[in-house]
Amino acid sequence: MLCRQPNLSGLSQRVLASQSGPLSTFSTPGTQDATAAATAEKGLHMQKVGSGSVRAALAELVALPCLFTLWPRPGAAREAPRIKWTKVRTASGQRQDLPILVAKDNVVRVAKGWQGRVSLPAYPRHRVNATLLLGPLRASDSGLYRCQVVRGIEDEQDLVPLEVTGVVFHYRAAQDRYSLTFAEAQEACRLNSATIAAPRHLQAAFEDGFDNCDAGWLSDRTVRYPITQSRPGCYGDRSSLPGVRNYGRRDPRELYDVYCFARELGGEVFYVGLARRLTLAGARAQCRRQGAVLASVGQLHLAWHEGLDQCDPGWLADGSVRYPIQTPRRRCGGPVPGVRTVYSFANRTRFPAPGERYDAYCFRGACLLTLYCDQLIMTLTVDPSLNSEDDNFVPLSLSQGGIPETTQRDRGAQRDRGT
Repeated sequence: MLCRQPNLSGLSQRVLASQSGPLSTFSTPGTQDATAAATAEKGLHMQKVGSGSVRAALAELVALPCLFTLWPRPGAAREAPRIKWTKVRTASGQRQDLPILVAKDNVVRVAKGWQGRVSLPAYPRHRVNATLLLGPLRASDSGLYRCQVVRGIEDEQDLVPLEVTGVVFHYRAAQDRYSLTFAEAQEACRLNSATIAAPRHLQAAFEDGFDNCDAGWLSDRTVRYPITQSRPGCYGDRSSLPGVRNYGRRDPRELYDVYCFARELGGEVFYVGLARRLTLAGARAQCRRQGAVLASVGQLHLAWHEGLDQCDPGWLADGSVRYPIQTPRRRCGGPVPGVRTVYSFANRTRFPAPGERYDAYCFRGACLLTLYCDQLIMTLTVDPSLNSEDDNFVPLSLSQGGIPETTQRDRGAQRDRGT
């Protein structure tokens, strides 16, 4: 059972809708008098809006809230506030100091690298609303943002965490390259916990460095592929220039690969490595034994997007064998981070035969309630189909909470599989 996490990006609409409304809309009941007194004394006060991080999907627009109040100071000149937005941390927590924009006296100056992607939609009409509109979002936009307001010697600031969800991935059918009609491409994405990607998704992924020389269907029935490093055989309609190549709108019966978009994980992907590796059937059984199922390709990509790093090829639900790499290293499939795929042939086609032996990547939904875990594990344990003498089925000990403990091994440095 899967659960969607609450989407806090609705807060963005609420903040933008407040452009002409009273700022007290965002005050906590019982604090208005204290806030007003403090503001009157200080003259400048930042309004705290919402809680937790703002979440939005790849390629969407999002509003990062920044509201403040200004009170005239007796005897002080009427000085306009200076507004500055800065990105101060990456999604991984690494410190940054990237200026985004500065606004004062009705003029907004946007830093290079952010031009065309940010604005202050309420400014200067409503000078006390410095909400930042950002987008289309890229995965690299995740991180911590600071809104700073300065008037004279007064200085107020607020921090807004942003989480960008979703990942684009290329998908090839088990049998061969370029073997999916448009309808089959849509179904392939659906079976892998995703939807067929829109052009805006592929463009956002390209702008973050996604490079793949395989033409694939998109949701508007066009066929495209992203190239950051031009090379022979990958020029398409852009010659030697980087960019997303576009074959235009195609007959839905034509055959290509597909680009999928997976938005929310809704659970956890975990690696299962046993002393004796598993066939595909054995991998399915082992995941079921742990109250889980084999992960889909989309789920593994989302787990990789959230930080999963494991240099061990494992079975997935579609019969493919893949593994996620955050930090490229020797014998782990190349110099670029990503999800590696193991193919049978050097031309990167054909999934491994079901009888070959690998590890496994399992998925357990976030809404598998603890109350039912013991009952679920007991049901799976006594299922005759799972207690056969299949030599792939390796018994696991039960932990105190009723969930089987997973034995994990890191053999990443011992082999180089896939590309």
